[in-house]
Amino acid sequence: MDVFMEQVVEKTPTARDKMLEILVKVSAFALAFGLCFASIAFFPYIAPLALFAGIAAIWLSFRLSKKLQIEYEYAFTNGELDVDKIVAKSKRKRLCSVHIGTISAFGIWNDDMEVAADTTMVIASDNSGDIDEYYIDFNYKDYGSTTLFFSPSDKMLELIVPYLPREIRREFQKTYRPASRTGDDE
Repeated sequence: MDVFMEQVVEKTPTARDKMLEILVKVSAFALAFGLCFASIAFFPYIAPLALFAGIAAIWLSFRLSKKLQIEYEYAFTNGELDVDKIVAKSKRKRLCSVHIGTISAFGIWNDDMEVAADTTMVIASDNSGDIDEYYIDFNYKDYGSTTLFFSPSDKMLELIVPYLPREIRREFQKTYRPASRTGDDE
């Protein structure tokens, strides 16, 4: 039986993302206003061109601010986890693909943990803090030693766990699985 599941996780905008969006929009409106004012006051013969440039600047600012809307898609198929980044619900880029049976570590990430300096980090989590953030350590052909941070749902975890290497699966079930999931709550 084939196992397949997709999950889309929307990245929660950080304070930096929100400030950048505001800065882009305010700058565009200021540029549009300045162009229109300067053209009317000093160069009335280019007013239509300045008005067009101002409208174009505002339109461009809204296009740029949409680029800050990021989603991550996890596709799990028969032990293979593919992680894609979706920008503005239109542009997709594959971040990584990992066969779960070849990973070297798996678990819930906490702030006390550290990543080695020579490890590539692939961050594909929701960034909200509401959902547990998990990590997977593996070797990736494009990045070398890699740590993937992601926020899978409970259903996605249930599909991933059977494909984990035996020792990692035992450690994960012993350490991270709450009693309600393992049946020990009776």
